Amino acid sequence: MNTITYQIEFSTYWHTGSGLSSGVDANLAVIKNEHGLPFIPGRTLKGLLREAAEILNELNTDLVSKDFITTVFGIGEDQSINGEHRAGQCFFSNATLSKHLTGHLQNHPEEGKMLFSTIASTAINEKGIAKDQTLRQMEATIPLTLYATIESFPDDPEMVKQVNYCFQWIKKMGANRSRGLGRCEFSQIKTN
Repeated sequence: MNTITYQIEFSTYWHTGSGLSSGVDANLAVIKNEHGLPFIPGRTLKGLLREAAEILNELNTDLVSKDFITTVFGIGEDQSINGEHRAGQCFFSNATLSKHLTGHLQNHPEEGKMLFSTIASTAINEKGIAKDQTLRQMEATIPLTLYATIESFPDDPEMVKQVNYCFQWIKKMGANRSRGLGRCEFSQIKTN
């Protein structure tokens, strides 16, 4: 079994939501760890990569095979034909800042606040005037790079190639992708 280490490099502000409000500052807060630093949950990454794999499989089974999908991600109840479902063999870690940057920001928590900005938006009516009670503010994270792993990955060069196709497929993630947020690039760093 291998561990694949990859990075997610954001080129624009991005928002992965916590489902919470940050009071008067923003209607939608970014998900943060116990130190107030942004991260992307492993289950979110697994879902994005599975969706990419399924789309690529539908486009061309030579790019990503059904065997890859069931081995890495498993068979969910909604994918099962005969009621069979099973977990995939891989574990997807959370995507986090580098250990060096995390250590620095834990020692200087005031600097961690600079990773976030508040973006405001409002609905405009046909006359170009803001609609009542539509001003919304969203907390967003500045462009930066996060790192994650896929553990217990099959020791199969063909499957490594297929996961890289999935990485290449994902170009945006998080909320408000249609408004220019969340542009990113996934890329493999190493396999060991």
